[in-house]
Amino acid sequence: MTTPKPPTTAHSEANHIRATLQAIALLIGVTATVLMPLVYLTGNSVLETIVTATIAGIGWGSLWLLRRGCTTTTQTSLFMVFGVMTAASLEILVFGSVRAGGGFVIVAAVAGAGVFLGRRALIGSVVYGITSLGLITLAEQRGLLVTPNFNVGTKVWVTHSAVLVVVAVLVFYSRSRARAAYQQQADELALRKRTEQERDRSMERFGRIFRTSPSPMVAQSARNGVILDVNPAFERCYGYTSAQVLGHDDSMLWAEPGQRAVFLQQLIEHRKIQHFDCIGLRSDGSTFNASVSSEMGNDPQDKLIITTIADVSAQIASLERLRRSEERFSKAFNFSPLNMTITRMSDGSFVEVNRTEDRVQGYQTADLRGKTTLDVGAWLDARERDAFVARLRREGRVNGHDIRMRHRDGTIVDTRLWAVAIDIDGEECILSCTVNISEEKRREALLLGVARGMTAETGKAFFGALTRHMALAMGADVVVMGELRADQRVHTLSVWKDGAPSDNFVYEADGSPCSQTLAQASLCVHENGLSQRFPGEAPLVGVRAEAYVGQSLRDEDGMPIGVLKALWRQPIALTTEMQALMSIFASRATAELVRLQRDREINHLNATLEQRVSLRTAELQKLNAELDSFAYSVSHDLKSPLRAIDGFTRLLGEQLEGRLQPDEEQLFERVLASTQRMSTLIADLLALARVSQGKMELVHTDLSAMAEQVLTGERARQPDRPLRWHIEPGLLSPCDARLARIALENLLGNAVKYTRDQPDPLIEVGRVPGTPGEFFVRDNGVGFNMAYADKLFKPFQRLHMPSEFEGTGIGLATVRRIVERHGGSISGAAQVGQGAEFRFSLERPCVQAVQIEAAA
Repeated sequence: MTTPKPPTTAHSEANHIRATLQAIALLIGVTATVLMPLVYLTGNSVLETIVTATIAGIGWGSLWLLRRGCTTTTQTSLFMVFGVMTAASLEILVFGSVRAGGGFVIVAAVAGAGVFLGRRALIGSVVYGITSLGLITLAEQRGLLVTPNFNVGTKVWVTHSAVLVVVAVLVFYSRSRARAAYQQQADELALRKRTEQERDRSMERFGRIFRTSPSPMVAQSARNGVILDVNPAFERCYGYTSAQVLGHDDSMLWAEPGQRAVFLQQLIEHRKIQHFDCIGLRSDGSTFNASVSSEMGNDPQDKLIITTIADVSAQIASLERLRRSEERFSKAFNFSPLNMTITRMSDGSFVEVNRTEDRVQGYQTADLRGKTTLDVGAWLDARERDAFVARLRREGRVNGHDIRMRHRDGTIVDTRLWAVAIDIDGEECILSCTVNISEEKRREALLLGVARGMTAETGKAFFGALTRHMALAMGADVVVMGELRADQRVHTLSVWKDGAPSDNFVYEADGSPCSQTLAQASLCVHENGLSQRFPGEAPLVGVRAEAYVGQSLRDEDGMPIGVLKALWRQPIALTTEMQALMSIFASRATAELVRLQRDREINHLNATLEQRVSLRTAELQKLNAELDSFAYSVSHDLKSPLRAIDGFTRLLGEQLEGRLQPDEEQLFERVLASTQRMSTLIADLLALARVSQGKMELVHTDLSAMAEQVLTGERARQPDRPLRWHIEPGLLSPCDARLARIALENLLGNAVKYTRDQPDPLIEVGRVPGTPGEFFVRDNGVGFNMAYADKLFKPFQRLHMPSEFEGTGIGLATVRRIVERHGGSISGAAQVGQGAEFRFSLERPCVQAVQIEAAA
């Protein structure tokens, strides 16, 4: 494909040709003009002078035509070539021989035709020159021409020189033109290379884009619609492989053929389609929403259609969800029973107002258009709105913000505001909801006054305050607070009648509205006609009540214990507020009535306390006597048979000595060990029983000295054991010295026993820091698992196997009983392999507090 020359290049070449022709024409005109006088002076022939003048005229005429632009360069070239050739032929005829200089001029003219004219003009000039020279040669051969004069002179030299110059100019122009053509071809070749390289790069980029595009792409032939190539995204989207679709048309990709027909028609008409919405069909038969964009190329050699498909199912679903969300928001906004508005955050002007009745300010939607919240009194102070907007921007939403607004009639309305910051078309706005809480504020003030009035009183005075505030709050003529006693009669605790307290009385609940009230947990309501329903009710006859509201008061078990009722002389309409007030008063009355009954029970218990203590003391004395009897029975009735078993077993063993097998001897030893263990258990059990008997003698006892004595005795019994201890001096406590020694013997004996496997055993006795009356006994022995700590102080419960450590499990139970007899407490803590610590006190906490205070 030839690249067209730029217009500037073609114009430059035309100017160059014109300039060359002008130079040749000027040279011909000048040369011929110079030759005319020479030809004339030689006097050879007048015709030769005329021919020379003709050539000069051709030169000057051509120059004039070129400068005036009357003809084209081609026309001027034809004029010059054939004019000069004709004049040269005449000059040969006049000279009389073809060997004249005219033949040389004809050759130069043919050369000029070859340079400046086309192929046909060149052929014509050659034919014309050959014919002219042939005819002149033929005429010379037959002697038809004049006799030539072959004398040479200036004329010949000038003529030949001019022809040489013209030929040189033609050669130079031809050479320049050849160079220009060569350079042009070289430039065109370089341009074509650059174009092809750019095309290759473009094709490479297109191929890369085509292959790596996340959107499905298809390349088709524009002539027959055959699919030429598809990218990997197409295969992922449609489920077809490239081999399955190449060479086929795209009808398999359309779920609705009608859509394909419309698409092709528009593509043929416009050659380009953007975002054509249709339904795509995958290889598995599933469909999806597609947006197709195609463009048809203009290259006649390779017409392509490049198509891009976008799966817009998610976008369409999102748009549908957005539409539904907007629809739901619009419905929720416009049909909400609450007052809702959208205002600009910048100036507070109203953007949207819902259609509900404005219960806050009383405005219609049309009244708010073009106005701001400050204009309509939604904010009484601009500074208050500025503070609210600052908080909203900081937190994003504001819930339950109480403000005061001005109603359109000028009154001030208590309002509760909910707001959230939203964005509408890039502008900050406020979606707000307002509720009129004036009535709620009034009820809160009323309840607050009632609460303050009732909290100041207790006991019977409380019930007087209760009936008074209830009558004022509910507008009742009579309010009665009554208690249901054991005789099933109602005893009034307070009566408020006609704005003043009245005397208490007792009445039967049967046959009155109170019987209905006591029978149900909910409110008993008679809004009118009360005197007709209960004509014989004495309290009602005196009041002449027409309306009644009563609430039964019930204890924790749900049993009725009282009644609270209000009566009106006129029919009423029970409101939600009245029901709430009745519930509040009834709840408070129930709590105070229960407390009153508990106080009565406490007073009654206090009055009978001494008698119950005496009875309990007698029972304890009886139990102690039975315990003593049990201890005697154990010591005499159980120990005597046990001694007999032990003695007879030993005697039998001595008699059979030497005759028993080894296993039989082991059986005798096990029987003796069991009797010995049983004897120890009985002794420990008797010791446990004795610590609970007898009168305690509390004296200040030095527990430090007592612990030193116990540990010294333990060392004397085990002289071979390395045993260290540390006892804090000055451990004093009011206690029974005998029982305290038993407790220390058990605690310290356990510490010595459970540290026997330690190479460096250490036992510590001291006071718990911060609690002067609490002591500890600590060792670094084997310890125990805290998961079984609940068994520590129970009789016969052990945390170690008998094969590991001896004992009966009575020691710690004995210690606990001794501590409890003193009114103290004991606890244990340990870690396996790291020792144990027991904390105990031998006096009540109140006694400790008195001692601490006295010491201070």
